[in-house]
Amino acid sequence: MDFSKGSVIWLTGLAGSGKSYIAEALCERLRFKYKNVIYLDGDELRDLLGSYDYDKQGRINMALKRSQFAHFLSSQGMMVIVSTISMFKEIYDYNRKTLKNYCEIYIQCELEELIRRDKKNLYTKAINKEIINVVGIDLKYDEPKPNLIIDNNQFGNLEQKVDNILNFLKL
Repeated sequence: MDFSKGSVIWLTGLAGSGKSYIAEALCERLRFKYKNVIYLDGDELRDLLGSYDYDKQGRINMALKRSQFAHFLSSQGMMVIVSTISMFKEIYDYNRKTLKNYCEIYIQCELEELIRRDKKNLYTKAINKEIINVVGIDLKYDEPKPNLIIDNNQFGNLEQKVDNILNFLKL
């Protein structure tokens, strides 16, 4: 596969797992070599489309829109990097069926670690029943079967994690 000519690199993981952090660094590195790189952040795209339903169906609908947008861009030769929770079987299946030159990367981080580093108190509020529809607490997620897993339980070396992705993609 030639990821440099129209592709989607989909980074998925729970809130706080480091998806955006790794995706931004990946995008920055790729832009040194390629001019056709675009980054779609899950939250930013949600704001752009005005989609704020956080129940499971709302999240699936938003993920499908995100996937369709990525498909639109990749079909025009863009290398699209997406960072999003989107941890539902329907999305994995849709992406694999629809997106050409698609690579799914799971930014894995244990729930205990996510709770420990929870800056927004998202998990704490969900555990205390102050908020609902938090994936991993009251919304069950489907563990992905990705092309690549990046263990982000330790903050560790960002450059090494990006290198692992680039080596896997042969970019």
